[in-house]
Amino acid sequence: MRNKTGLPKSVIVALAILLLAILFLILTVNRNPLHIYLLPENFVGQVQTIFEQPDAPPLAKENNNTYIYHVPASGTLKTSSRMESGPVEVYYIDSQGNRRKVEHERFHGVSTRSGGPENITVSEFFIGSEEQYDSFRNSNK
Repeated sequence: MRNKTGLPKSVIVALAILLLAILFLILTVNRNPLHIYLLPENFVGQVQTIFEQPDAPPLAKENNNTYIYHVPASGTLKTSSRMESGPVEVYYIDSQGNRRKVEHERFHGVSTRSGGPENITVSEFFIGSEEQYDSFRNSNK
């Protein structure tokens, strides 16, 4: 059956469903903030972020929806900000402020824990080769 547009009814229904699907995707796209970790150049080791520490500064923000984590050489960062979920990108940063993305293969042991006697939230991951990560794990048993 055709309508005033001259298109079959099934084509109009299919186009309407496609339009609704596109609208749904636009409205539900990940709105969680991006988390960018900036590590000292050639950093290898455990990166630990301890959240909601009243004596620590909040995380810097970039572009309204991006948190910047300036990780010191120790690998431990304390912040008064609370933890929020979202995608993570990790970069090495040199003395001139140039960023070089850390390859995904160098990420190991990503975890988050909260609670305990101090009721803190901690996010951790290791940056290095598989061998370096194994050595780190074995030394912390």
